[in-house]
Amino acid sequence: MMELYKAYPEKQNFFDKSFSKEINDIDKLSGTRNFKEQIIAGKTEEEIRRSWEPGLTNYKKTRKKYLLYK
Repeated sequence: MMELYKAYPEKQNFFDKSFSKEINDIDKLSGTRNFKEQIIAGKTEEEIRRSWEPGLTNYKKTRKKYLLYK
């Protein structure tokens, strides 16, 4: 997604709903508006992945309680 955005000539239209319904749904696919904002801000892949860590850690803690097998 980051490479597509970098290569797209009209950046202001990249996430525009009227140009592409599929790209606009990136908020739903990623589960947050932050992903789109991070791409627009030029964050690196590593920075984006690091931003997921707190939520992922929290999810793993919650999930652990419900696992049947270890």
